[in-house]
Amino acid sequence: MSFRRRTARDRARRELGQNFLINPRAARRMARALTQSQDPVVELGAGRGALTRELVHLGRPLIAVELDRRCVERLSAELPQVRLHHGDMREFRFPARPHAVVGNLPFGITTTMTRTLLTTQNWTEAVLLIQHEVAGKRARGGSQLNAQWAPWFEFRLLGEIPAQDFRPIPACSGGILHITRRQLLPVERRNDYQAFVQAVYQARGRSLAEMIRNVTGHRHHGLPPLPKDLTPQAWVRLYRRIRS
Repeated sequence: MSFRRRTARDRARRELGQNFLINPRAARRMARALTQSQDPVVELGAGRGALTRELVHLGRPLIAVELDRRCVERLSAELPQVRLHHGDMREFRFPARPHAVVGNLPFGITTTMTRTLLTTQNWTEAVLLIQHEVAGKRARGGSQLNAQWAPWFEFRLLGEIPAQDFRPIPACSGGILHITRRQLLPVERRNDYQAFVQAVYQARGRSLAEMIRNVTGHRHHGLPPLPKDLTPQAWVRLYRRIRS
């Protein structure tokens, strides 16, 4: 019996938690989740092209980012209409014009890439395949991260992708997370608003009212029990009331 020696590329994939999507139906589901538009699409982590092939059918300009050179070469030969970018998605410079983002993100860099996207301009919507548990948490809200970004982004869980639809098979299933933009607050207020949310979550107190009092020095009535119980709209109203 012969064993293939693990290469640096294999080690990188294992470190990043990269798993290829192999189910065309799952890829089609992600592609169809995009709003109809003629804006370009940026695919993060093209891999062997399961999602890339479905995105081609949309008839929109497509840029596919992939770290594995052999995958890039194969997809370039098979799909000459796609602009392939060989490189690390974490270092990719997104287009300056409006575009959509789609990707099967390596599970090991889900948080890094999500934060990168949330601070990147010009994309209009994102459809991301990440760990189902993480996607569910983003969609449910209640966390500090969600509260800090909710005035500008809406997170929705579109469905679960079984672990068997990936190769190699990961330890958990995937979840399709749809992110769209909104503006409940001017973007110029972002730093101050996010600092306020962080201060509330880190404040001492057994209730939200106590935490707010410890942050502001004033009592506020009509609050739910805990920070996680505030809706995005309620966070914005509370912030405006305190900062007015």
